[in-house]
Amino acid sequence: MFAQELFPNMTLFGTAAERAPEPAGRQQKVELAFEQHDDGEHIALRYLTWTEGLGWCCQKTIRVEADQLDELQRALTAARHRLKRKRAETGEAQAPAQVIQFPSLS
Repeated sequence: MFAQELFPNMTLFGTAAERAPEPAGRQQKVELAFEQHDDGEHIALRYLTWTEGLGWCCQKTIRVEADQLDELQRALTAARHRLKRKRAETGEAQAPAQVIQFPSLS
């Protein structure tokens, strides 16, 4: 696998360089990866863009320390609530939630 050959100490979620954009027309995404370094494991947030002929290309990487994760989650949650509130105030239609049925083990 290309990414793992270049970065043998890194575990990626997915193989971003090999897949086309999921939804039609989507040209950018954010990916989370765990990186193993001498001083321990780090979390990397990557901003990727789709380039025809190359696939997903990383444009920016932000490394987050473990003690920053709670603060990052709070900031993302606050941003999500703010965006939802603004959409509701403008009357923008919201997509209904999808319920995933899990198979029963009976």
